[in-house]
Amino acid sequence: MRGPWPILAGIAIALGGAMGCGGSDHERVNPEAMLDTAAAHPIRSAETEIQVRARVEGVSQLSDPITLRLEGPYVSGGGGIPSFDWRFSASALGFPVGGNLVSTGENVYLSVYGSRYEVGRAAVGTANTRLAEVGGLRLPVRRWLGRARVTGEDSAGGVDCERITAPLRGEVVQRDLMPLANNLGFTAPAVSGRAVACVGYDDRVLHELELNAVLGLSAADSTRLGGASAIHLEADIVSSDVGEQQEISPPRGPFRPIRSLFLTLNDLRSP
Repeated sequence: MRGPWPILAGIAIALGGAMGCGGSDHERVNPEAMLDTAAAHPIRSAETEIQVRARVEGVSQLSDPITLRLEGPYVSGGGGIPSFDWRFSASALGFPVGGNLVSTGENVYLSVYGSRYEVGRAAVGTANTRLAEVGGLRLPVRRWLGRARVTGEDSAGGVDCERITAPLRGEVVQRDLMPLANNLGFTAPAVSGRAVACVGYDDRVLHELELNAVLGLSAADSTRLGGASAIHLEADIVSSDVGEQQEISPPRGPFRPIRSLFLTLNDLRSP
């Protein structure tokens, strides 16, 4: 299952039934069939709204949640990095920040604090080559979901949809995340939680995905991360105008290399 959520990975799919607030009268569809069909119809383009909220347990400095909001057009990259033009706002450690994050599929640009940065075509080209070697950017979300059930009829992204909830199959998610975690030098976290989403009655496309999960950290990773024992993750992804053409253009320069931003942040952290 693919969609506008490279890291997060999304994990849930549509609820709907005869007793929701969608304002229409649709025949209830088997939730497992709805999830299967949605997985077979990945979103190629859409207007997206993404909200993420993460809370870290065990670190007093991170008692307040870390939040992130992204909004704007998205176009699938096929086997490579997708294109998007997202306005973003974030907050961490009490410091708010906002800007723009743009990808053309060939380069990625970040505008923040009045400065403009770029990842660079060479680096993005290397990433696209690696993605092509592993079959593209995709998450096996469908197999992460346990037994699904319909919880009502609703609407999302301007479309009537069946709302479905399903528990996360923690062992499967953990196993699938293991290669990524190991590459980053960590152990795959223990995962528990549930997913909820809206699959359109007419187009059988995922229009909203909600995730509520707990990532339990190993003792070794907890020590390396300053005593963090778990991460509570909430995410909500809404897609509207699915399948419609989206215009995404690179922002105007000049641009500084993204490593300049990392060096600045490292200098700020040094004391």
